Amino acid sequence: MKADKQNALRALFSFAGEAKGRMTLSVLLALVALSAALCMCLRAWLTGASSMRSHGISFTILKNIRFALADKMARVPMGVMLETPSGTFKTLLVDNVGRLEDIIAHMVPEFPSNLSAPLLSIALVFAMDWRMGLACFVTVPVSLVFMVGMMHGYGEKMATYLRSGNEMNAALVEYVGGIQVVKAFGQGRRSFGHFADSVRFFHDSMLAWWKQCWFWMAGFKAVLPSTLLGTLPLGTYLYMTGSLELPIFLACVILSIGFMPGLMKFGFGLEQLTYMAANLKPIQDFLATPEQHRPQQPARLGERAFRFEGVGFSYDGETQVLRDMSFTAAPGQVTAIVGPSGSGKSTVAKLMAGFWDATEGTVSFGGVDIRDMPFDQLMGEVSYVAQDNFLFDLSIRENIRLGKPDADDREVERAARAANCHEFIAALPKGYDTLAGDAGDLLSGGERQRITIARAMLKPASAIILDEATAYADPESEAQIQEAISRLVREKTLIVVAHRLSTIRNANQILVIDGGRLIGRGKHPDLLEGCPLYRKLWEQHISAADSADETEAM
Repeated sequence: MKADKQNALRALFSFAGEAKGRMTLSVLLALVALSAALCMCLRAWLTGASSMRSHGISFTILKNIRFALADKMARVPMGVMLETPSGTFKTLLVDNVGRLEDIIAHMVPEFPSNLSAPLLSIALVFAMDWRMGLACFVTVPVSLVFMVGMMHGYGEKMATYLRSGNEMNAALVEYVGGIQVVKAFGQGRRSFGHFADSVRFFHDSMLAWWKQCWFWMAGFKAVLPSTLLGTLPLGTYLYMTGSLELPIFLACVILSIGFMPGLMKFGFGLEQLTYMAANLKPIQDFLATPEQHRPQQPARLGERAFRFEGVGFSYDGETQVLRDMSFTAAPGQVTAIVGPSGSGKSTVAKLMAGFWDATEGTVSFGGVDIRDMPFDQLMGEVSYVAQDNFLFDLSIRENIRLGKPDADDREVERAARAANCHEFIAALPKGYDTLAGDAGDLLSGGERQRITIARAMLKPASAIILDEATAYADPESEAQIQEAISRLVREKTLIVVAHRLSTIRNANQILVIDGGRLIGRGKHPDLLEGCPLYRKLWEQHISAADSADETEAM
């Protein structure tokens, strides 16, 4: 049967005559068409595979950059973290890193194709006719003029534009975080100076950048691909004079039109390198921040006392904040630190917590210089409660449990009772399961402070530092916090940086600081007699308390 079909087909083509060769050509063209279709499918698959892999690489790089930034945050002085606006870190981790995605995912893998295809086309044009090859580049000198005009001051203006965007993002985070204060004092967005100024700066810098380059960029994009300005007149002349065949003329014209867009993509890819460098700079600057170097092996600690010996400190290496500070804070005692605003009280507390390293002298804990013990070990021994206490948008139970993650509910409740906050927690709609809100904004200042003290009491720390932890407390909360503080001192080293002197009147030791120097030390009665500054601070405190009582009575 198969042989009969072959014989029939052979018999049919025996009548082809002069058209016999054309059928062979037809079959070959069909095969070429099939190969082209397969190549198109292969191209689409390879492009997709390349895009998937480049995006995967891009996301891996961005992940590693963010991890590197997060790791760096854990190694730099804690003071850097506390004193840098949160919006700055948001911009660094989200915006600066995010802007690198397209550059990695598209620019890098497309660089070879954007360059190789035009180069092959140019080589082919020159191979067919070198005169037409030269004519393809007649627009290059003019376009280079536009390029030079566009790049004049381009890097500086782009850097300013990116910096202005980062500053606006940081100001926006601050504005949103303080919107309650802005509204409470009737301040609109225009009168909130920092935010308004940052928006204007972003607007002006962006406008300056585009004014600088839009005309030149438009000219460059219009002139460079207009290869017909050279190839069409020259090719027509050469064809009319008989020195260029029509097929070659047409091929050169078509190829010259096609390769310029690829070269333009390559050129704009080079521009992206400038954009990438501008976004990488703040990342690299932060990664270059000096770190606190700590040993890996835990230190052997003695009596859990803080000792300052000739300590001096400067934030910027120039202005001295503390000078020749020497004292000891012993276990089982309350050491209070008082002084005028800006005297250096909180700086002393932050040095104890290891947030900064002393620039002169020694800060030791347990008989060991804190620079000679791992930071994790110090944090395990010290519980620090700041003035701006922070609660996560978790249940109150979980916020307290942060002091000891493996604590059971009974331990959490016991700490809450010790901090005098069990009663108000129990009265909440969901008790300990009530959410604290964003940064604890569903609770009053005094309630937040008592919860953070409960967290500190739950933590199995041998030293507790309260850095103006009663600053926002009302009189009732202050009394309860003071009672809680008396419980904290049992077998612990307790440091209290105080603004309200009534909370530290019964402290075992009161340190009076002024201008970064220790000018008085002793108990409350002794300092009232022997320290003029302390006596002045106490009189001001009593006067302020009396005025508050009179106002409340009215």
